Amino acid sequence: MTGNRRDVRIRVDRYTQVCLTVIAVLLTVLIVGLWADFTPSARSARAADDATAAEATKQLLEAQNKTTAAIERLPDVLRSGEVKVQVMKRPARPEE
Repeated sequence: MTGNRRDVRIRVDRYTQVCLTVIAVLLTVLIVGLWADFTPSARSARAADDATAAEATKQLLEAQNKTTAAIERLPDVLRSGEVKVQVMKRPARPEE
């Protein structure tokens, strides 16, 4: 089996070598940039004060409850006739 062995040589032209080198350099710059802009992981994000997170959640729930109550009152207001809709004509735009 060793008698059938052939050497295969591939020639790469100068243009291909330059392109591959540029790609390798740009990938290296990208990786270094990602390491430099390291975003905190979920563990470090949990380091926030639990009381602050609970207060923020409470405020969000209160705002959501107010919005839900307003939406639930909307059909009654529309049925009562208190809402008046007027269609107005668009004012003419001055010629430019």
